[in-house]
Amino acid sequence: MNEKIKYDHKSRHKKTSFIVIGVVIGIALLAFVTYYSMMRQGNTTSPTPESITPSQNATMASIPVSSISTTAKFYDYDSSGVTIRYFAVKDAQGNIHAAFDACDVCYEAKKGYKQNGNVMHCINCGREFSITGIGTENTAGGCWPSYLSMNINGENIVINNSDLEAKRYLFV
Repeated sequence: MNEKIKYDHKSRHKKTSFIVIGVVIGIALLAFVTYYSMMRQGNTTSPTPESITPSQNATMASIPVSSISTTAKFYDYDSSGVTIRYFAVKDAQGNIHAAFDACDVCYEAKKGYKQNGNVMHCINCGREFSITGIGTENTAGGCWPSYLSMNINGENIVINNSDLEAKRYLFV
């Protein structure tokens, strides 16, 4: 009988150990899933774009220079039902930069960029790019906000619709 009591005690101890280990693993998994979900949710939040209406001749989009600040503004352009997204932002020196809200590498993920201080942060891969270099340092592709040609004409930023259409494939 004494032996049976020892056996029951060991058996209960093993069961208790398995339960404790299971609870610890469950809590760890729950914490990981919660953390991952929060990070994922935070990264998928993208700014609401402003719709730009092309000028009367329908060959270009025009954005008032006065509306651009050091906080990136996101815009969209409708290309036969495909929304092409891009942004414009001033750097700390007051220079205006514009780029597509996609890069030539991560575009298939359809996540784009968000601003983090003086850098644009790729929501897909996590790389960060200085606002000062956008539209100037990388004009040939790669993991970088895709180049968008623009001109400042008086009080407006002018972007040719043909330049927007050229990168339509990034958003299909």
